Amino acid sequence: MKKITLTVVLAGLFLFSVTPGASQAQGLVNFGIKGGVNIANISFDDFDDNDSRTGFTIGAVLDVGFPMVPVGLETGLYYSQKGTTFNVSETIEGMTLTADATMKLDYLQIPVLAKINFGPPGPFSPHFVAGPYAGFILNAETEMSFMGETVTEDISDDVESMDFGLIFGLGADFNLMVSKINVQARYSLGLADVFDGESSKNRVISLVAGFSF
Repeated sequence: MKKITLTVVLAGLFLFSVTPGASQAQGLVNFGIKGGVNIANISFDDFDDNDSRTGFTIGAVLDVGFPMVPVGLETGLYYSQKGTTFNVSETIEGMTLTADATMKLDYLQIPVLAKINFGPPGPFSPHFVAGPYAGFILNAETEMSFMGETVTEDISDDVESMDFGLIFGLGADFNLMVSKINVQARYSLGLADVFDGESSKNRVISLVAGFSF
């Protein structure tokens, strides 16, 4: 049900973005779609044998500029896959058995980023983004593979329902008259614990691209 709701919300935002007249205000307001790859991990205080999980992120974007100043605002609504991978080992009667596990944490994420443009306006405009984000858990499960068998366990009861933190990134806009292509590299620094009662923070590198108009 949560995934269906997310799909409806994203579809609605996309339809709104392509509605005639939606991007008025002297071309300073742009709507669009952005997506890419997440390289995610979880930082634990008492465990460091985990590795990154590769997932994706996709969402609807609102980009607002301000007259005469190189500072704008970028926000949106994203589906964002986070989590981590690790190995589980157990020794039974002198024989060590190892299983591969992936912790899948999927969020509905809302960033609110200040966007600082460098250089004069033109067809190529590099920028820096920074600001907070809030995330709401949509799915939480652990998938474990052993000897060709895969077992999935729901861990929603162990995961906090909300995540928040800071995003920093570098990117560039390629202005194409009536539309704009955008690319960014971002780092998300989680400030909230992922698990209740345990020091655990989301860490995500995102490589994203999109278009707006």
